[in-house]
Amino acid sequence: MRPNGTISRHHFRWLAMASIVGVGISSVTTQILTIREFLSQFHGNEITISLVIFCWLVLTGLGTLLAKCFKKASLAVYLVLALIIGVLPLFQIAGIRVFRELFFTHGVSPGFYPILIYISVTIAPYCLLTGFILPYTQKLFHGNQIPFESGELYITDSAGDILGGVLFSFLLVYWFKPFAVIALTASFLVLVTCLMMGEFKKWGFLMAAIPIVAFSYAMALTPSVEIRSLEAQYGNIMKYVESRFGRIVVSKEGAQYTFWESGTPLYSDANVIEAEEKVHYPLSQRDNVEKILLVSGGLGETLLEMDKYSPLRVDYVELDPALTQTAKDLKMIPKFSYLNILNTDARRHIQSTDTRYDAVILDLPEPDTFQANRFYTDEFFSMAKHVLKKNGILAVNMDYSPNYLSLLQKEKLSILYQTLKRHFNHILVLPGEQACFIMSDGALSADIPRMLKSKGIKTAYIDGYFNGNVTKERIRELRKKLGKGKTINTDFNPRLMQLVFKEWFSRHGTSPAGFLLGLAGLLLLYFIFMKREEYILFSTGFTTMGLEMTIIFAFQIIYGYIYVMIGLIITAFLLGLLPGAVTGVKWVADSSVKAGLAEGAMLLLSALFLCWCGWFRVVLHPVWFLIFCFVFSFFAGFQFPAAARLIGEDRSPAAGCLAADLCGAAVGALVVGTLVIPLWGVGMAVLLLIMVKASSGLVLLLR
Repeated sequence: MRPNGTISRHHFRWLAMASIVGVGISSVTTQILTIREFLSQFHGNEITISLVIFCWLVLTGLGTLLAKCFKKASLAVYLVLALIIGVLPLFQIAGIRVFRELFFTHGVSPGFYPILIYISVTIAPYCLLTGFILPYTQKLFHGNQIPFESGELYITDSAGDILGGVLFSFLLVYWFKPFAVIALTASFLVLVTCLMMGEFKKWGFLMAAIPIVAFSYAMALTPSVEIRSLEAQYGNIMKYVESRFGRIVVSKEGAQYTFWESGTPLYSDANVIEAEEKVHYPLSQRDNVEKILLVSGGLGETLLEMDKYSPLRVDYVELDPALTQTAKDLKMIPKFSYLNILNTDARRHIQSTDTRYDAVILDLPEPDTFQANRFYTDEFFSMAKHVLKKNGILAVNMDYSPNYLSLLQKEKLSILYQTLKRHFNHILVLPGEQACFIMSDGALSADIPRMLKSKGIKTAYIDGYFNGNVTKERIRELRKKLGKGKTINTDFNPRLMQLVFKEWFSRHGTSPAGFLLGLAGLLLLYFIFMKREEYILFSTGFTTMGLEMTIIFAFQIIYGYIYVMIGLIITAFLLGLLPGAVTGVKWVADSSVKAGLAEGAMLLLSALFLCWCGWFRVVLHPVWFLIFCFVFSFFAGFQFPAAARLIGEDRSPAAGCLAADLCGAAVGALVVGTLVIPLWGVGMAVLLLIMVKASSGLVLLLR
């Protein structure tokens, strides 16, 4: 402090800018970890990503608007807020895990509104604070007569965001678990805040901060604390691994082990019925089964049942090497000389292999994600048929209710049947624990026990219970309910996903329509009081985040994994904002011209993406997705300082501009990720984004 009580401007400028960077590093890492956390809590569905991003951006935008209520800023308040932002993420992630069992009934799948409320409640404190602190910092600058434009604030914050995204995506995610990542990425912010407390003689604050920080770091860096935070969801945890592709947990109840990946139970060593159905129903159809391709589901009894056919080769494809390694460590994958474990994407393997298989067995979850849906599509079945020998067998299962089929379940089974019918001459559907679809160009028989007996293969469930459960009448009834529609399921128009979502809403007796109407009403009210220049940034946020969601979904469609790519895609979008904003500040030109240039560039890039996903659909290297994210966000960042200058720095536009950008991004994430893509596909989503961006271009022209 200076003798007259004012703070040193030079020291304050650099320390405050460093703290903004620290907030960016911590907040982006926390956002990515929070998305991954909810993916593990709610079974990896992409709608979860949309809801988390929507809630995050809306709450952050509200925090930004709250800063408008303060004419002056206090250094003491700023230091307290910065310290809270540094330590709060640890308690947020722990709270998401622990309070889930208090908020929801254990073992019951929650509905849309409970998930939305739970996400909002658990992340609200952190998001409101991070949204509030950026414009509040600018007021602190201005209160001490230190020049700091909105563009500079945007650039400084973007620098922190980029550093956080890069650190997480390229380093921390591969080496550390979430609690340790939070501690490491918050360190810079905590250190700078403590330095500011000392520099500006806030000794009481510093003395209070030291034990709080020490306690937080002790929790974050003690592995047993993190494992205990997961026990409410999983029970007695024997093994816990955070891999690039998901969270792997092995729990034990009594003598039974259960494997979980991203919150979904993959395997239980007590489920003999499921293992026998998925193996013997298809493999019993042929006299000689020499080569088998198993897509997922190779833990425990599955491979033991396959061994009864004395195959020459079994290729077991599992995307996540950490999953198969964990299973090996726990001796849950038997050692057979003919077994080849391939840690790759199954579609990529099918496209590249020269092997021709007697049978391809898919053991996958419901098509309620793009990652799963891509194995139930017209495109995949075409690929799979090309790796089958003449009269080879393809088998896939689908959840259904044996005693009562709702209209949605009938339509779901019918679409799968119609899609398969385009590629195979014979389709046998057996009513087991699931609806078992067996396909081939050769003859198929439903008399599984007779065929197993002729091969000398003994089973526990099928020998004793098949004829009582899988009767001719049940087979006939199920076949009648498949219908004669012509709708098929494709990669970019996921009709099965649409039905799974409708079934989910129907099961909980809810609909998102009321929520969307309420949101539309609030948006209309917001538009009435919004400046025209703020609408330009609203549409840019909407389009940018909408495209981010379409790229996440498109990447899932092509490559089948998004858990590790979320951080990279978010980082690529952030990476373009900084040079874009710097260029927008430094380039001396009319602000209307710069804003118009950005509008045209974003429209052109959106049109190129529409051409790719609508017509060409060439399989692109992942780097091209990241390059596209960078270039698009460059023009989004370039436009921000131009729009702020159109309003005029004398009118303190930072809070309004940041809020418009954040709210637009929130609505874009929600509308595109939870409504347009699941219901109408990726192409329609991009077309909507082009229309929204064109509307802001029109506003700019009229201005």
